[in-house]
Amino acid sequence: MEVTIGPFAKMAGTTVRTLRYYDKIGLLCPKKYNDNGNKIYTAAEWEQFQQINIYKHLGLSLSEIKEQMKNERLKNRELLLMQKQLILKKQEELTEILDVITRMERLYNIEDISDEDLDEFAFIMLDLFRREKAQIQSFEKHFNEDEQLIQQLNLLKDPEIKKKMDREIWNLLQAIKNSIQFKDSKSKKKVQEILTEMDGLFPGTATFLNMTDDDTFLTEHFHEFNNYFPEDIANYIYKEMKAYYEEKKDKKEEG
Repeated sequence: MEVTIGPFAKMAGTTVRTLRYYDKIGLLCPKKYNDNGNKIYTAAEWEQFQQINIYKHLGLSLSEIKEQMKNERLKNRELLLMQKQLILKKQEELTEILDVITRMERLYNIEDISDEDLDEFAFIMLDLFRREKAQIQSFEKHFNEDEQLIQQLNLLKDPEIKKKMDREIWNLLQAIKNSIQFKDSKSKKKVQEILTEMDGLFPGTATFLNMTDDDTFLTEHFHEFNNYFPEDIANYIYKEMKAYYEEKKDKKEEG
């Protein structure tokens, strides 16, 4: 086989532009020329082009393919194992992103929540969702010897608990917004009612809230807990949650 770039592009199912780019970057460079001075693609270039497509299918970049074909940096088995690990990691990342989107979409589909209301807190919710796994892992590492607390953390992995908590977190943000705006007892009471609901779903909140006061813990895990919160809402949440659990503790001690 000896053809010029146009016929070769048709045979290979690609474009002349792509082949010229491959030639420019030194990835696929024909060595032969015809009498008119045009580059000729032979069976050797056909084989190289197939190798390029296989490597692309495995997820390698063009620069990685060039290095692999030129120097055989990795044996095929090593290359496959490396790519498998990269793809599995990417697959896990995509699954987590899809989970964040699905959880947010579920909130948008609730009839009594308007898109406009949810949009106001969308980035807060998205940030909470995307950080959740890393935060849970941080707590699991810190409390690894406390079986009861580990069981509490496992509750947050339950799809139904997660769904209910998502709804309650949104309700809490909405209630806090109203409480900050109106500064009345009715709004504040609503915040406390939602905190009670959340405590029923996930009783371990008080313990983990206390950890946010632990300087050693925060120093080690700050990047996992610096959530996207407007300052007024963040301060209000912290204040009300602390007050709620302190009051609950006092009642328990009195009882």
